[in-house]
Amino acid sequence: MTEERNSKTLPIALIGLIGAFLTTCGGIGSALVTSAVTVYQMERQQQQVALPASQSNQKLKVDTSSIFITRQEAADLDPASYYTNLERAFVLHRPLLGWEKMEEMTVREQLAEENIPCQTVCDQPVYRIRNGEPIEVESDRTTTINGHLIPDEILKLSETLYGPPPWKTPYYNQVIVNVFEKSEVEAFGMRTLPDMILFNMRFTAGRVNRIVARVNSHFAIIQLSSTYENIRADGQPATMTVDNWVLFSETDRAFYTVDIRYSPQSGQSIQVWDDLQTYIDQFRVIQ
Repeated sequence: MTEERNSKTLPIALIGLIGAFLTTCGGIGSALVTSAVTVYQMERQQQQVALPASQSNQKLKVDTSSIFITRQEAADLDPASYYTNLERAFVLHRPLLGWEKMEEMTVREQLAEENIPCQTVCDQPVYRIRNGEPIEVESDRTTTINGHLIPDEILKLSETLYGPPPWKTPYYNQVIVNVFEKSEVEAFGMRTLPDMILFNMRFTAGRVNRIVARVNSHFAIIQLSSTYENIRADGQPATMTVDNWVLFSETDRAFYTVDIRYSPQSGQSIQVWDDLQTYIDQFRVIQ
């Protein structure tokens, strides 16, 4: 009875987190919450979710009925096409044609690429697949995100980490899988799926467009977008949009996030988009 009651509170908890997102980030104003965020509570008979990008016709579709599979089903998959990690209990399609090989690292190593010191969950694993060359973006104090100036605390943090502006950041079309063992992250306050969502979205909450959560399911899907103005992309003045779709799921042992990142300005073929759809289609959590 307790388990049923807790599962039914999941969408309510996620809705409550929207306000917490903005409070935690202290950035884009709370007036944007009602106009920018749509919360979808899925009915039991609905299994397909299609979430469009902010400024294009591209929609990422997720079949929520196939997120979870058994250990035997995972073991039976073709290893030439699927990366199956029985220890971490997930499956991801291997890199498709034109994509770089999968990189396995820790959260600490991933943050170190941007000279960011890791403070929590540093040894948790990260699996990343990237496509092509990045867009090199230069930003400074005049840069806006979704029409708003970057908050002062983020600017100060950027100066601390990267020195004086302009700051250079590479943007890739990519898929990133994080696995957070519950025994390792509970000490940091991450005991439920909403806790994990808040932890992951604490710096990007003001960019959330849609949240999908269904009663009696241990998953949630969030779509967010960032439009950067007053930047230089590959050395030229530009406006650039980056879209993200993040699938959150959990088992009794671990939390999972699958982060799809796509920029329609990257100049790459539509095949890149189709490939990203394949990665999210084929991701599985092993129960």
